[in-house]
Amino acid sequence: IIHGDVVSVGGAADVADDATVSGKIQPVDFGSFGLPKLDWLKQWFVQCVLKLRPLAIGPHLGWLWAVAGVYFLLYLLVAVALPKPVAACVDEMTRRPVTTFFTGLLAKLLVPVVIIVLAATGIGLIVVPFIAAAVFFGVLIGKAALFEYLGRSVGRMFGVQSITPPALALAIGIGIVTLLYLVPVLGLVVLAVLSLWGLGLAVTAGLGGMRKESRPPNGTPPVQPLAAAAPVTAAASMGFAADAPQATAAAPGPQPSAIPVAPHPAIAEALAYPRAGFWERMGAGFLDLILAGILCHLAGPFCLLAALAYFAGMWAWKGTTIGGIVLNLKVVRTDGKPISFVVALVRGLAAAFSMMVLFLGFFWIAWDKERQGWHDKIAGTVVIRVPRGMSLVCL
Repeated sequence: IIHGDVVSVGGAADVADDATVSGKIQPVDFGSFGLPKLDWLKQWFVQCVLKLRPLAIGPHLGWLWAVAGVYFLLYLLVAVALPKPVAACVDEMTRRPVTTFFTGLLAKLLVPVVIIVLAATGIGLIVVPFIAAAVFFGVLIGKAALFEYLGRSVGRMFGVQSITPPALALAIGIGIVTLLYLVPVLGLVVLAVLSLWGLGLAVTAGLGGMRKESRPPNGTPPVQPLAAAAPVTAAASMGFAADAPQATAAAPGPQPSAIPVAPHPAIAEALAYPRAGFWERMGAGFLDLILAGILCHLAGPFCLLAALAYFAGMWAWKGTTIGGIVLNLKVVRTDGKPISFVVALVRGLAAAFSMMVLFLGFFWIAWDKERQGWHDKIAGTVVIRVPRGMSLVCL
């Protein structure tokens, strides 16, 4: 029982049969305030938010299905363009489903803590976009793997042992999940579980790839060949030639060419070392961003030039940065030539371009065969992992 008037903002008020309003019911539309009608927002709030589901069918909800279609195309693009990372996540889901889920839960709890700690340092705010982009792309790849795994599982239930096109398995999985999204309460639960699970798959697959990269390579870097030793005639030189049997003269023929003494290991030989993995490079980049942040603070309005000068200068001078020295990483050119300042400058500018496209140029390292980012491909460089005994800085 309401003893007075009722004002309903945004639409008409629904009065139950056993309810009593003693005053007037005055509906106020958003158009009364000069605002456009927000029927789509009202329908989304009533049908989705209040019923705890991501999707719903009804009037003024076409935009919601358009957004769902965009995500479907995005997942399809990930499955087609990045088959190896998706396959790695599917493999982790097959072998360790429970572990991956709890890994995602742990990562979800740790990410806000890491962001708060970095924000407290001030300089660490530079790294926050990297973390946000990593989480976004990780969830995207992980959920694409979940959809593909679900589609293949449904196929096996109907006697199809293997659905060959991954895109078909992905479409089947998305179709099943879309139906679950329409169920009140359950839809929101499914969305939350899939997001956590997708993040866990990406983290677990990334750590597994990192462990594989840290294993020693099958081959070793080129070894310097030794010079051919001269024949030893110690017996003759010490006066024992009479006691020693005389060697018969060798038949004339082509003399074997002497093995030349190899010079100091060249830059081209460094290409035989294993390529640095994604997480190693991100760790070195984190350390470098801290130093670059200090330089930016000191440089004021010229902060971008200071950061570019740091990276380009270190690459041209020593072929690595401070972060690379700590993690034993080195930048070399694919043609074996030394890194000039022009190449280092081009690499620095290309790295800035990789950042502007949502850091996609850096995430390219994770699935590229040569572990090259966009800036590596543009500048013609690779990052190698050198032995710990090798000194990177010789002043």
